[in-house]
Amino acid sequence: MAIDPTDLSIHDELVIETEIDGASVALPAFITNILAEELWLATRLPEPRLAELSAGQAIHLTFDRGGALIVESTFLRRLGGGGKLGMEKSRVFAVKRPQGIQAVQRRAHVRVDLERNVRIRAMGSLGSDKMGNGRTINIGAGGVQFLTEMPMLFGEQLRLALVLTSRDIVVVGGTIVRIEDGDEPKPATALDAAAESSPATPVAHSKVAVRFDKISEIDQERITCHILSAHRQRSIAAAPEALKVQVSAAGPPSEPDPAP
Repeated sequence: MAIDPTDLSIHDELVIETEIDGASVALPAFITNILAEELWLATRLPEPRLAELSAGQAIHLTFDRGGALIVESTFLRRLGGGGKLGMEKSRVFAVKRPQGIQAVQRRAHVRVDLERNVRIRAMGSLGSDKMGNGRTINIGAGGVQFLTEMPMLFGEQLRLALVLTSRDIVVVGGTIVRIEDGDEPKPATALDAAAESSPATPVAHSKVAVRFDKISEIDQERITCHILSAHRQRSIAAAPEALKVQVSAAGPPSEPDPAP
């Protein structure tokens, strides 16, 4: 599936993925100008790591179109000078305008609907880390979707602690690839049994999808084993209920014919 490049608009959000000092980095940004051969992009906050990028360096641009849309591009130059646009060299730069955006299915691992607690740390570019909690909707070895009250940004890098069991906690690093409005607001005390008597206060929740960027093969195996085990237990628990439904649909057993 290809997206027409003319579909791009000012203020579209995206993630810049490249390599700096041998390490893979993801920088959230947005479009500030669209030219025939260039896209001008800017990060929300000054980003010192932009100084490490060089002209012609390969990068990937990831757009959110109900899923990750990825295209290859190259870094051209940093922009600056203040002026009317108030541009700064530490946050505004130009990349080669893509001639086509190809939709790529990046989820290479099965995900299972599973509710588990998750502890969240948002890695701010200037040390302004945020901490919070959430509840998973589905989990896979390659990513997770969870519900949280924390304010999140597309492309933000997170450090997650997935509480699979009280004795099995997996810590991973990932990038936000999609944010959606959650279900109907839940009472603030819904997860706090001790506060059931307190008045319920509506709290806005968001569904956040994260792609794992930093996870070991061992941790991927731990997650895979856990979700498959949970799925199997769920199937076993549902089997008796399914049997009851079948028996009920068949009706009561018929009486034997009376002897002649």
